[in-house]
Amino acid sequence: MKTKNQTTYDLSSDQFIHLKRRDSVLHRVDINDLNKRLNETRKSNFYTTTFNVLFSTCCLIILTYIGFKF
Repeated sequence: MKTKNQTTYDLSSDQFIHLKRRDSVLHRVDINDLNKRLNETRKSNFYTTTFNVLFSTCCLIILTYIGFKF
């Protein structure tokens, strides 16, 4: 009977370059910084939506006034 030889991998050699581990860097976000950015975005979206609603309402009022005038 034949026995299998145990394979030892030397990671420092170039022969087993495919077995080398890549160092993974975890990009963690500070929760306070994330909340700050989300609140700024929420405020910006609120102001943009408010402006669009007011502008559209003014345009409709002007068009209605012109329609009744003529």
